[in-house]
Amino acid sequence: MTTAPTEATPLVPSSSSDIDDGVAMTMKRQQQPRHGWPSVVVASSTMGALFGLAFYKSHVYEPHIIRGQFLFRRFVMLKVFFGAMGVGALIFSALSAAKVAAFDDVRRLWKPTSLTRGWVTGPTLGGALLGAGMAASGACPGMVWTAWGAGTANSSATIAGGLLGALVYGMFADSIQRRVLSRGPLGPCREVYADEAMGKSSPTTLTLILGIVCLAGCAALESLVPWKSEVPSRFDDVINEPMCDFGSGDFSFWTCPAWPPSIAGLLLGALQLPAVMLIGNVLGSATAFQVGSCAWLLPLPDSLRSKLSTEYMRVFATPNVLSWWQLPYVGLAALSANYYVKAAGDVGRAPGVDAISASVGGFVLIFGSRLGGGCTSGHGLSGCALLMVQSWIAVPAMFAGGIALSVAWQGVSDGGFFPSDY
Repeated sequence: MTTAPTEATPLVPSSSSDIDDGVAMTMKRQQQPRHGWPSVVVASSTMGALFGLAFYKSHVYEPHIIRGQFLFRRFVMLKVFFGAMGVGALIFSALSAAKVAAFDDVRRLWKPTSLTRGWVTGPTLGGALLGAGMAASGACPGMVWTAWGAGTANSSATIAGGLLGALVYGMFADSIQRRVLSRGPLGPCREVYADEAMGKSSPTTLTLILGIVCLAGCAALESLVPWKSEVPSRFDDVINEPMCDFGSGDFSFWTCPAWPPSIAGLLLGALQLPAVMLIGNVLGSATAFQVGSCAWLLPLPDSLRSKLSTEYMRVFATPNVLSWWQLPYVGLAALSANYYVKAAGDVGRAPGVDAISASVGGFVLIFGSRLGGGCTSGHGLSGCALLMVQSWIAVPAMFAGGIALSVAWQGVSDGGFFPSDY
């Protein structure tokens, strides 16, 4: 029986399981891949390779690029965001207009995530923690795999911290749901999607407008802040060579060590099409950490597994295309970045953060992602483009958390947080 929606009690879809968390509800739906597991693995691996390529060439994965964004001294991350969200929104608009069943399925799929989280205790608190973790570690759940493949110092500590954050969240997921997420009112998240809240029959028009606005913002940023002015200084000797003259016949996408961030964003946004059509999901990366933190349960007998874990953890330890597709996705992102960083002779040259900041930040950003029901990609690139109300709450909260910590840290560290000569 479905719980009636009230300000104090989020609407929870009926389920035969004792799981209350909407993300776990979604993942427990043992959806069969539209085109079979081999096709899903090939598709997600190809997407991951392009994901790693785009992140490496834009250099948005670099810790000081991310920290610089929160201090408004670099705009690479916003350019990538606007480009990816814009193309993603246009793709979603086209799929909606064509009444593609796979798109409607994805929109239905993520409703429980929103309806089991109070807007303050879920996307607001989780988003703020995600942003603070990003500022501390100079990473996000997707970019850190590119940083690891590129040999960035202490990126492995961020991954380790993230896996621990996912494990801790999984161990206490039931308690967190009861004592934190379910206590906050749904508020504006009572309607999952903005088009539904506005009484629209479909998201076609709103996503079209959003896509155009995002791409216009991306173009404006590229005009106001030329992309070459934000390329890391270690490339000063090559960035003005003909092979990096973007827009000319001499420009080389493969040999130039950097791209305009907007181009990388357009490529990332285009990955939403195979994600929806071949995998039945949208772009995201944090679930890979949850799966990785629970995978040790897989070989255990059921009796021992039930004693050592929660139902939430067992959901993610069970092979399921909705969540496990992210494993080859992030794995190929790291391998792709490693290939291109070697080709550019740039292995390990991007400065990292200290090990404590990396590991603690990794813990916080993944814990925050799980609490908020999405990560930088899940909310920022996918949820916002899908018009999910909770994503439009989580992303501003993410930037608020990141900016607050960055400004405070830069102030007390006498410039040590973001070096002036970067």
